[in-house]
Amino acid sequence: MNNVYQIKVIDSMSKWVALHKAWNDLLEKSRSNTVFLTWEWLYTWAEQYLGENRQLLIVCVHKDGELIGAAPWYINKMRSKILTFRQLEFLGTPETGSDYLDVIITRGKEREVTHCIYNYLFNEVPMIWDNLLFRDINADSLFLLHFLNKIDDAGKYVEIQKGSFCPIMNLPKTTDEFYSILSPNRREQFRRHLRILERENKAEHRTFISGDIESGLNALFFLYEKKKGCKDDSLLSFLKKLSIRSNKKNWMQIDFLRVNGENISGLLHLRYNDTLFMYIMAIDKAFMPKISIGNILVGLCLEKAVKEAFPVYDFLKGSEEYKFHWANSGRSTLNILFHQKKVVPVFLAMTRFLKYIGKITLR
Repeated sequence: MNNVYQIKVIDSMSKWVALHKAWNDLLEKSRSNTVFLTWEWLYTWAEQYLGENRQLLIVCVHKDGELIGAAPWYINKMRSKILTFRQLEFLGTPETGSDYLDVIITRGKEREVTHCIYNYLFNEVPMIWDNLLFRDINADSLFLLHFLNKIDDAGKYVEIQKGSFCPIMNLPKTTDEFYSILSPNRREQFRRHLRILERENKAEHRTFISGDIESGLNALFFLYEKKKGCKDDSLLSFLKKLSIRSNKKNWMQIDFLRVNGENISGLLHLRYNDTLFMYIMAIDKAFMPKISIGNILVGLCLEKAVKEAFPVYDFLKGSEEYKFHWANSGRSTLNILFHQKKVVPVFLAMTRFLKYIGKITLR
């Protein structure tokens, strides 16, 4: 490794706490600046979901004492029948559905930092991991580009799979422009359904921002768990901890559509930089099933986002049809899977390929 660059590994939460400010400063100087890579999001995720079989492994790259790269990973000790293996994964996955994951690198240093991290993984510590699984990494990640080039140069094989597609709506500057860019059918349906709702009921769009977010979260999860038919205490706990850590930054926003004093649909948004992200939607589907309650709330939230001068509304991953009715753009992610040349990883890879061959043969 070039002596100009130093690798430091964060393998405990106590060590990671000290990096809070440097981490977010680095994120702001990177091409991958998203809420899902902030120290608050990832630290809270690690606090909630790491455990005995999940070991923190954050690979940091420094130059002249400055943090210029951070790979937010953990080693997942997994079992497949009688076989055990250690899989390197991104913090933030698979729980909580984090999108746009990446290695955080100062702009202009992507190639050098990637080479440092690659050399560390494959030459210094190959014994501590067996598989590498990067879920939902940015398709346009420069880290990914340089990492795959290094794997290709070494003659290694890596599996690249389609990840998620995140529909996006690029918002105009005025509400008049907003309605003009909608398709005639979308515009007419939204207005008609809203008229029907308001004609028969007293409807209200209510918003909670970070300061009073806990009561909003409780109300949202009442709807969310009713929709799912089961409780999700770990996700609610994660979001409550995140709301405390990000309280002064106003990253969380909950919107409700209330009818006659009752919440009939809710949306949890993440507010970060110039983007409003739709994170969780919950709907009482039994209420007026002939109109789309969810789409009414989405339309109201989009209109509000325009008024607040958000240029981008990101629906995040998911193939729900309503997202594509509103969206006018989108971003993609990829899943990357790599097996080391060890007995267990090679056996697992062969098993996967045999399953693929079986599916193709049986078509």
